[in-house]
Amino acid sequence: MPARSTDRATPPQRREAAFVRAVHGGEPFLVKIALDAGILTRQDIRSRFRRVHPRVYVRKSTELSPAQKIRAAWLWGGSGSVICGGAAAYLTGEEYFGEELVDDEVQLWRSTWRHAPAGIVVRKWSSAPEWVQYHGMAVTTPARTAIDLARHLTSDVRAVAALDSMCRTGRTDPDAIAAEAFTMSGQVGVRRVLELLPRVDPLAESPKESELRLIMRSTDLPALESQVEVRDGVGALVSRLDLGNREWKVGLQYDGHEHLTRARRDGDSVAMLRLPALGWEVRRVTQGMLHTPQTLTRFVRGAFEKQGWDGQGAGRRG
Repeated sequence: MPARSTDRATPPQRREAAFVRAVHGGEPFLVKIALDAGILTRQDIRSRFRRVHPRVYVRKSTELSPAQKIRAAWLWGGSGSVICGGAAAYLTGEEYFGEELVDDEVQLWRSTWRHAPAGIVVRKWSSAPEWVQYHGMAVTTPARTAIDLARHLTSDVRAVAALDSMCRTGRTDPDAIAAEAFTMSGQVGVRRVLELLPRVDPLAESPKESELRLIMRSTDLPALESQVEVRDGVGALVSRLDLGNREWKVGLQYDGHEHLTRARRDGDSVAMLRLPALGWEVRRVTQGMLHTPQTLTRFVRGAFEKQGWDGQGAGRRG
């Protein structure tokens, strides 16, 4: 059963004070309540506020953040709505897909159909999804959010990357996702999520790292693990490789945008100088390489061969 709301435990005067703060603090609010309570006049609305969705307004000077876009959509949907999809992922703390998807739309589950304005998508399932409360709003549970996120992404690679991200930063794990999926048997896309679940790795730190891992798993090269730590002779950490094979001492580092900072570049350069002395052959992978998997595979194969791998699992080990 869905979680029960705890709003009734909040003293009315505190709820009312929070509403006043929202109106005058730049948060989305329901205009009728503000007018009925005498907080604003119709002249105030015309001169100082703008409509975000029908019945939902915000101060004219406010540029809505992703969280405010979500709240505006939920206010439009009404108290029976449940935030789902990318919006729910964003609120759980998922770092990549949620914000990207919220830029396009906010998804809401409602028990009854309602024509949605631009920027909101209404989903109507046969039964209410499991939900938790977030700042007074109903939001699908992290496990349910992961399933909804993945089953509505057409690319298997992006779907696995979304599951990876939800497991790493979205407060769920493969067991919880599988358990929730079993309760959703027969619903559209759920079987596909279960088929993709064995390919999930919560250690992946970005969608591009997920994509790189999936490309490597589709080859005949020795298996690569995520986030392999390399330490020197006294146990000090030299590098944490995005993907690595400890047996052959082959590593891959994906050069994402986070590697462009001066401090990160300097750290990477020092590590790349030290790794060969520890017997490691490490290759840096760029986004463009992901678009040509065959070329990327040859590039990585060369690293294994340099370490003595002969293509059959034999040879000189580093």
